Amino acid sequence: MHVLDDNVQKKLNFDPAATLSRSLFEHGFFAGVPLCSGIGLCGGCRVIFHRGVPEPSDRDHEYFGPRELSLGHRLACAHFPDADMVLEVPQQSRPGRFEWQSSTAPLAAGGDLGTTSIKWGFYHDRSGPSTGSVLNPQMGAGSEVMSRLAYAMESPGHFRQLQDLLLQEVKSILEFSRESIPACITGNPAMIHLLLGLNISGLAGHPYHLGGPAGDFFTLPGIRQEAFIPPLISPFVGADISSGLTCLILQQKATFPFLFFDLGTNGEMVLGLGPDEYFCTSVALGPALEGVGLRFGSAFGDRVASGFDFTQKGIQPDTAAWNGLVSGSGYLSLASLLLRLGCMDDKGSFKRPETRVADKVQVQDNRVGLGDGFFLGGRDVEEMLKVKAAFTLGLDYLFRKTSMSMDQVPRIYMAGALGEHFRLQDLEELGFLPRGASHKCRLAGNTSMKGALMLARDQEARNWVQKLPQRMHSLPLAEDRDFFNAGFFRHMRFQFTPASDKD
Repeated sequence: MHVLDDNVQKKLNFDPAATLSRSLFEHGFFAGVPLCSGIGLCGGCRVIFHRGVPEPSDRDHEYFGPRELSLGHRLACAHFPDADMVLEVPQQSRPGRFEWQSSTAPLAAGGDLGTTSIKWGFYHDRSGPSTGSVLNPQMGAGSEVMSRLAYAMESPGHFRQLQDLLLQEVKSILEFSRESIPACITGNPAMIHLLLGLNISGLAGHPYHLGGPAGDFFTLPGIRQEAFIPPLISPFVGADISSGLTCLILQQKATFPFLFFDLGTNGEMVLGLGPDEYFCTSVALGPALEGVGLRFGSAFGDRVASGFDFTQKGIQPDTAAWNGLVSGSGYLSLASLLLRLGCMDDKGSFKRPETRVADKVQVQDNRVGLGDGFFLGGRDVEEMLKVKAAFTLGLDYLFRKTSMSMDQVPRIYMAGALGEHFRLQDLEELGFLPRGASHKCRLAGNTSMKGALMLARDQEARNWVQKLPQRMHSLPLAEDRDFFNAGFFRHMRFQFTPASDKD
């Protein structure tokens, strides 16, 4: 197989049993591109064949018109490499953003390694933090944690590839300032294990266990300074949660008892009963909340719709200069609006409304059209339903194991993707929360980053977080397959599902 790169034809070695997108990622392509793990939902792995053009697949027909197909446009995830192929990978920009809010030099640095996004921040003495984010460059190895772990375990070379991609990003964060400044790097357990080169076998399968310690300063390969890594709580609850709780308890002065959600590709939930007693669990949500794997999905950014409203013109995005892309919050906002308008039922099925909105909402062929080529399809709704089901199942498990209920919790703090851009009324409408619970909620923002900047510069904060694992009771939902299998489909409705009967 040959690839045209800067007009130079390069021969690549390939595994004929691996998809073309996988082979290209192994050779350095698709780093930081928001791919959907090869299930054909994102269209991000587009290539153009110049020789050895395969017959178009059903997935190809969904993304390309007749002319593009005739010119050799294909999805790399739908085909396998062959020695006779010659193709090019169109250059794709890496979505990212940066907000520099100070003219002064930074005093501390923080990084948050998520499955979908890598975020960073710098603390300044007299202004708010400067922040930035970029897609995790490991995305070509899978959009979720287990795909990455499986890829890394295939060979030492794959492990080093994923580790090096993280180290490159961390190095760019820590060396942004010419002078060495205090730093803290957080992240979920898989990202921290890969960054530190720890044994990942205990994260990939039962019996689950951590591959090494954190909660201290570490020297990272190829990086000139040490960075503090907050402690890992369990194989599924990581340094990002330790950092987030540091922010919540020491900076935001959370009142007990409380619920703390940090929801992105993974969903972590903490029930804080008192200063010395916490319970936590985690559930895999998938990358939809980050806008990945959805037909028109995108990370949050300028000109990307993060919400929808119904006006005299019909359903309209919340940005005037809309580019046709929608963030995870935008998709949930649209689903919530369709429920309120009677265009969708709580099982996610579209229906034509019988009210005055009927002539302003196009519902046909199992999709809702909004003009200019954008539509909401049944597959995207199913992805959102899976996120909702996983979330409320995890909440059900946490309450079941602690003999608590939502009525007994006066305060809910939301961080991660849900804590930055989502509308609380949408979460109630879609059944993430019971009706009337939004008054308990506080949008806490990126607590992991805020905590990291505290931990980078504050010894008392580091002392506090190092004691957190002894105060935390981990409830491993991932190991309770009977509960998961019995309850998941019960939660597959856009309606808050009461907790199951307790033992």
